[in-house]
Amino acid sequence: MRPHVLSTGLVLIVAHAAACDGRERVLRGREPSHAADAIIERAATPEERKALERVRDEVDAEAREKLRALDAEIESLERENERIRATLPTAPP
Repeated sequence: MRPHVLSTGLVLIVAHAAACDGRERVLRGREPSHAADAIIERAATPEERKALERVRDEVDAEAREKLRALDAEIESLERENERIRATLPTAPP
């Protein structure tokens, strides 16, 4: 792989990570994120475009996995919170 593709891929990853905030619809679905579309469109060759799309897809997959882990942790903490609240005495009216 050419150094230009690698450096562009790094820019793609940074741009993607910055744009992921608030992109739950994309991360929860199978639609690729669009943060790097402009970079991908400027690819000099079909091979470079494929490489950039692959990097985008890898970053998307990692972001989806992190989101799933965070969702699971939130659910666990909510269940724990409910169990703890159930043991607390209720305040008089």
